[in-house]
Amino acid sequence: MAEENQAVDNGLPCNAYLDTRLQEDESMQRILETFYSSIELLEADTEKALALQAERRLNTNEQIKLDTYLVYLNSTLFFIYLKLLGEDVSNHVVMHDLRRTRDLLARDKEINEALAAPRLDMPAAKRFIAAGTHTRFVDMNGVMVTVELYNKSKEEAPNNLYHQVFIRE
Repeated sequence: MAEENQAVDNGLPCNAYLDTRLQEDESMQRILETFYSSIELLEADTEKALALQAERRLNTNEQIKLDTYLVYLNSTLFFIYLKLLGEDVSNHVVMHDLRRTRDLLARDKEINEALAAPRLDMPAAKRFIAAGTHTRFVDMNGVMVTVELYNKSKEEAPNNLYHQVFIRE
């Protein structure tokens, strides 16, 4: 009978606070092991992020991402703390912070995807089109025209200039 009240020691810090029945429940122990391993990962990530912030070698974009991550991490830990206390967090300020940081992370992802999107190189595209049509083209102030139209416009240009200057009077 004395063995039934003795605590099962599997290394979890909270086992001292649990009754014997919960200490022996394998499902509860797996949940607690998962919880503690997640907390350890969060702690390691926090230490890495704080070390990066202390170095101050990040560019502006990386610093914004790191600060947003730290705010999200802090809000998440506070959310977990409130949930462990059994408080209702549905109308708590921490939910606003979590939504705000989630939106900031989504916006940052959207901006980076837009910057990484392929862009069309217009001069190269014009060269490819000109080479593929077997017609000679000339770039006339950003407009691709055939050689015939280019030569015709060169012939007409002095006449047009003459008419513009002398016929106005």
